Amino acid sequence: MQHRRRKKPRVETLTRELVSYPSESQTSNVEVTRYASQVLGAVGFDEIEEIPYTDAAGVHKLSIVAKMGKGSGGLSLMSHDDVVPANPDDGWTQNPYKPWVAAGKLYGRGAADMKGPLAASICAAAHFRPNQLEKPLYIMVTADEEVQGVGAQHVTARSRLFAEASSGYGIICEPTRLRVVHAHKGSLAMRVTSQGKAAHTSSLKGVNANMKMIPFLNEMAKLNKQVLTAQRFRNDEFKPPHSELSIGINDHNRATNISPAQSICTLNYRPMPGVDVDGLIDKARKCAKKYGLRFEVKHRGQPLYTPRTDPLVHTALKLTGKRKAGTVAYGTDGMAYAEKMKQMVVIGPGDIAQAHTVDEWIELDQLHKGVDLYTRLIDHVCVQGLN
Repeated sequence: MQHRRRKKPRVETLTRELVSYPSESQTSNVEVTRYASQVLGAVGFDEIEEIPYTDAAGVHKLSIVAKMGKGSGGLSLMSHDDVVPANPDDGWTQNPYKPWVAAGKLYGRGAADMKGPLAASICAAAHFRPNQLEKPLYIMVTADEEVQGVGAQHVTARSRLFAEASSGYGIICEPTRLRVVHAHKGSLAMRVTSQGKAAHTSSLKGVNANMKMIPFLNEMAKLNKQVLTAQRFRNDEFKPPHSELSIGINDHNRATNISPAQSICTLNYRPMPGVDVDGLIDKARKCAKKYGLRFEVKHRGQPLYTPRTDPLVHTALKLTGKRKAGTVAYGTDGMAYAEKMKQMVVIGPGDIAQAHTVDEWIELDQLHKGVDLYTRLIDHVCVQGLN
């Protein structure tokens, strides 16, 4: 694909342009991703790979991987362009998709999470030309990060350019106020189903699916106490150092005088590096089998962990001027990327506290500092070819 080179984009302007595209995860992100692709081509990316898919609701989605320079490895700057829903009735003071600036902050859905950081990565890349790079630069833009990282799963499984990039360094551009995050939790979602039989409760001919679920729930409550206290489920690099087994239950019954025909228990857990998730899954599966219930693993995402001694962590700390890398309790697309890319950190402008909020904002100063940091990272890794 040929693109006409344009002037270097300004980070505030590009953030506004990206935010102006509604791309809630329940809808398509194709339009905003194609716009990002045009901008990437215009600033000098030689190759842009598309990874399209259709989600479970039949909605078309698109992720892209763009490459500048030759070879493999190098540096990847990784973002997503889907956002959580923004309902004006929730209390937004202005239209969430008509971004505005006030008191040094840019407002709009996705400003912080994470179209601002995406814009910062593109504006940083615009400072370079392919013939300047000793090692390649990649920018990844995924769909459905807010839906268990589905877009990143497709990129990890299908992208030729990601396979090239995976031997290099990855910067996940989620907002951290430009602090270096070397580890975050993973995800695990399981579902257990009890089958009953619907009938009017006065007939005594129904089978209440909830009654069959109760003994299983009792054992899951005991298992939750274990994951909250046992040393094998603990990681002191995180605060708090344990994760809970979040237990949900729903029978979707239409009326109280009908025996529930089905009862569904959801089990969600955020594993930390070093926790034996396979053992946890095995316990839940065996318990479900014991009580005649159907068991499924619905989703599994790896924790992100790059040791503090890794060269990437040292480089990131040096260039950010920070003394120590930290951890966070939330997850990123790194849960999918970690299957193949082993050296990643999370560094981005903005504050994660603004993610998913009414009148979401990012400070303009953070955007400019993000461009500066990403520019220095690209120069360090891709131009100078340093570790």
